[in-house]
Amino acid sequence: MPELLIKNALVIDPASGEARRDLLLGGGRILRAAPRIKARPGVEVYDAAGLWVFPGFIDAHVHAREPGAQDSETIASAARAAATGGVTSILLMPNTSPPMAAPGLIRKYLRRAAAARINVYLSAAATSGRAGLRPGDLAALKKAGAAAFTDDGACVPSGLLPGLIKRAAALGLPLLDHAEDFELTGAGVADSAAARLLGLPGIPARAEWLAVLRDILAAASAGPLHLQHLSLAASVSALRLAKKLGWPVTAETCPHYFALSEADIKSDDADLKMKPPLRPAADRLAVLAGLADGTIDIVASDHAPHARRLKARGFKNAPFGVIGLETLAPLCVTELVLKGIISKTRLARLLSANPARLLGLKNKGSLRPGADADLTIIDPAREQRVPAAFVSKSSNSPFIGIKLRGWPALTVVGGKVVYRAA
Repeated sequence: MPELLIKNALVIDPASGEARRDLLLGGGRILRAAPRIKARPGVEVYDAAGLWVFPGFIDAHVHAREPGAQDSETIASAARAAATGGVTSILLMPNTSPPMAAPGLIRKYLRRAAAARINVYLSAAATSGRAGLRPGDLAALKKAGAAAFTDDGACVPSGLLPGLIKRAAALGLPLLDHAEDFELTGAGVADSAAARLLGLPGIPARAEWLAVLRDILAAASAGPLHLQHLSLAASVSALRLAKKLGWPVTAETCPHYFALSEADIKSDDADLKMKPPLRPAADRLAVLAGLADGTIDIVASDHAPHARRLKARGFKNAPFGVIGLETLAPLCVTELVLKGIISKTRLARLLSANPARLLGLKNKGSLRPGADADLTIIDPAREQRVPAAFVSKSSNSPFIGIKLRGWPALTVVGGKVVYRAA
């Protein structure tokens, strides 16, 4: 494999912070990091002056819709969208049709994922058939190649949760939970005054925070648990207290929860329909505070593509979810770094080091020599509006037309360039 030399970059390493460095990549690894590295004959040189170099961004919450809904997304199209968005690794959720609940399916789709130019990992259903009735065969699913367990899109039942936490921990893989009381959610689709004026049934906030409290208490006694897509001030406060007590719980949030609020729902636009729903401004500020102080560990896109015909059904009848792989980086740069909420080093932890730690990817999430040569190179000066057309097969983004800065300039996976901005 030819070597690649990244010159004149501002290198942001989660462990050591920011420094002007050159990086030499070869054999799929980072070979050297030094203030100046002389280019040898035959080595490709990329001048990264004015750019920010991060360990490859890892999105720990992605839906590829394969099998079952390939008109909305496939593993291949999700991987291309990820590369375009500066994301070098993705963890796919198991709520496909059929669900990723059998070892044979995991093996089949891992073979398909191997053709992608980025790293694609599969999570498996935590419960048998993702039906929430009895535990899945976690050991067999791990042997087949599963990287995590979750019933995402559904909440693991209380009676099964402690046992599943212990089984996952014994296998050395994370258990992720979609914390939501579906009995409280009912037929709700939103959580805002504007939505109610539009005649849309509501989702009470307690549907999330009561489930979050239940999950945190289970983790306190049973072992490590990761909470998905937190959106509420009450959830962030509970997580902050749990961490102060030393309980083994981590959590993620998504860009739409720190960049948008319920006030953005002004019409029957299903591209603003997601779960959890958009919250009041006070919750958005609490999520920002949780990102700044270390309470929230990870930012993930919860990339949830849906074909246009499905979203055209209107807010009440359309499926939940928005896409996010291609806007993850510029939203984080614009809304978090450039507004002074967090540092670039903190962003490297949220998008690289912490998701690598969650998934046990020991050679990722770092720019140290010997680490995998997965890089996300950001141009902080590049400003553009979110386009209406995406590399993803779907376009259900609430950010279309919004001006953002900090778009990817180069995406490198295993030392190979998989995306280069025009």
